[in-house]
Amino acid sequence: MKNNTVPDFLAMAKDLTANAQRYAGSESVKFFKESFVKEGFTDSSFKAWPKTSNPMAGKRTMYGKGILMQSVRKTEQNKQRIVVESGTDYSEIQNNGGTITVTAQMKSFFWAKFYELSGKVKQTSTGKVSRSKSNVKSSAKAEFCRRMALMKVGTKIKIPQRQFMGNSQTMMNMFDTFYQGQVDIVFKQHLNNK
Repeated sequence: MKNNTVPDFLAMAKDLTANAQRYAGSESVKFFKESFVKEGFTDSSFKAWPKTSNPMAGKRTMYGKGILMQSVRKTEQNKQRIVVESGTDYSEIQNNGGTITVTAQMKSFFWAKFYELSGKVKQTSTGKVSRSKSNVKSSAKAEFCRRMALMKVGTKIKIPQRQFMGNSQTMMNMFDTFYQGQVDIVFKQHLNNK
């Protein structure tokens, strides 16, 4: 005779909720960090970031040393919500776009970078600037810093939006698929144990 015990639906729901929270927390962080690899954000579709002409940027847009990407982390997780944040001073302006104002401190920073980079420019034996690849790159960086340092205090600089985190229909669909799969697994296990 088959065992017709009523499943412990409350325990099942508790386990499913705990698994869903763990999955959503870790996958949210992973999903947002993938924006830096893809160089764009995926909501219902993928939107590539505008390319930068800044020679100081790394090989990939918004990557540089990876500080911004590594700052993406889960800060809260409970039954009601999961909070993922990015904790750098420039996270918000990069994610949302906007304007920044040139300050005396910024000008000082770029003058210091200009002098540092200008010292790296090599010359030929005749005293002319060498056309080597590293020189051209250093020269472009030095020139960018000089242009930034020459800007007037109070000048507004537009920062384009390069969203890397936020609401994403694709991510929510991924969570729905995972959760439905977990529900199916739990009920199949229960049926097989009958």
